[in-house]
Amino acid sequence: MSLSIDDFQQKHVSFNIVKKTELPAHCPPKEAQKWNMHPKVFLKFDLKGRAACPYCGTNYKLI
Repeated sequence: MSLSIDDFQQKHVSFNIVKKTELPAHCPPKEAQKWNMHPKVFLKFDLKGRAACPYCGTNYKLI
């Protein structure tokens, strides 16, 4: 069984936008509510400007 991303998933994936001026970026962001927080983790962006939080899976896009 192979896993692949279908057309629906490609069209409906959302990202939290991070500007280069906001680096270094971390998750959870500053505006996150305290009751919903996991330990702060700094994000490492790939060559395409994408990163995902290893705790909660939130996707980030660097612009």
